[in-house]
Amino acid sequence: MIRVRLTAWYVGLLALILTAFSAFLYFSFAQGLHDELNHSLASEAQRLIANIELESGVPQFGEGSDTLPPGMLATLTDSAGAVLDTTDSRLSEPPASGWAVLNVPVERDDLVHGTLTIARSTADVQAATRQLLLLILLAVPLTLALASAGGLFLAGRALAPIDRITRTAASISVDDLSRRLGARGTDEVGRLAHTFDDMLARIEHAFQRQRQFTSDASHELRTPLTLLTSQIDVALARRRTAADYERILRSLRADTARMSQLVGELLTLARADAGQQLLSTEPLDLGALVHSVVDTMQPLAERRGVQLSHAVEIPSSVHGDQTRLSQLLINLVDNGLRYTPRGGMVTVGIGQEDSSAVVHVRDTGVGIAAEHLPHVFERFYRVDAARARADGGSGLGLAICRWIAEAHGGSLAVRSELQRGSTFTLRLPRFT
Repeated sequence: MIRVRLTAWYVGLLALILTAFSAFLYFSFAQGLHDELNHSLASEAQRLIANIELESGVPQFGEGSDTLPPGMLATLTDSAGAVLDTTDSRLSEPPASGWAVLNVPVERDDLVHGTLTIARSTADVQAATRQLLLLILLAVPLTLALASAGGLFLAGRALAPIDRITRTAASISVDDLSRRLGARGTDEVGRLAHTFDDMLARIEHAFQRQRQFTSDASHELRTPLTLLTSQIDVALARRRTAADYERILRSLRADTARMSQLVGELLTLARADAGQQLLSTEPLDLGALVHSVVDTMQPLAERRGVQLSHAVEIPSSVHGDQTRLSQLLINLVDNGLRYTPRGGMVTVGIGQEDSSAVVHVRDTGVGIAAEHLPHVFERFYRVDAARARADGGSGLGLAICRWIAEAHGGSLAVRSELQRGSTFTLRLPRFT
């Protein structure tokens, strides 16, 4: 478990730190005691040397020799090593232990008259260091034990949100993507939970779109297939004249053409969703592209009795896929012609705004109600389903238009008023 591994690493690191600190503390403490002992011996030796008296050249302790600090022993010896005088401040005979000894020559007038030997037992130092060592040996394991228990507790608390994430992720299925962690906080785990929730929301939205797309596509394909089947059944019900068969075949051909268009549009969107629709981009003269599209759509406009024109305010160049941009403009112009009554007008204008080339497709048609405007670029959405089906619309044209615009790094928007017409505005990055 991660909790156990984290605690083990934490306790192991703490053990190394405590061991190093304890060793440093022990040796520093012991060294300090020995230094203090040696310093006391040196200070007392200097005091005794200053008070030593010479009688006929023989050194003897002077006044103050009987005030040695407790536990010290001082001895005067001559140059031959014979003991001349001794002073002892020990209250009792100490147990066998180590001794700290300092020998200092007794000099007068540059002559050495003897040696002062001063000693003190190291029993107190050894006792203090043993007590410190015992304290360390008890405190370090106890500290590590407490750290292990605390580490396991804190690691469990810290990893609890991750455990909830794991359980939630395990409970999520394709049939239910609505579950969320709902975690609060701005720490690393909180951000992970928020990221996980955002990811689930995107996946849920994608699945909903996929289900809706599949349902709508099935419905759209079912209708022309049903019509085809019905017409074929009617044609086979009895013998007919050649003219009747020709009329039925022409109707079947129109239905299959609409099905072919629908399948093509579905394939385009499916490839776009999968990231397989690659653009073949090149520098394009947007004015020339609009002129070509208007010329192509002019016969259709004449048949419908709608005036189609274009105006280039400022020439603009863009970097784009000529086929896809032509498809986008044709769809927008066809949409304008479809919903503009006879005697109306569709105008395609080109301009610039900051670093963008702008194309406006304006019509004087029936317009779109305000409640429908946020949805016109959604797949299979129809403002008037019956009229759209009668005109052969699939509800995918504007969705494809928006995808093409966004694939070029641009945008597509619409403004409309009922009975006053609509304006579709395409913005593309200018090529300089």
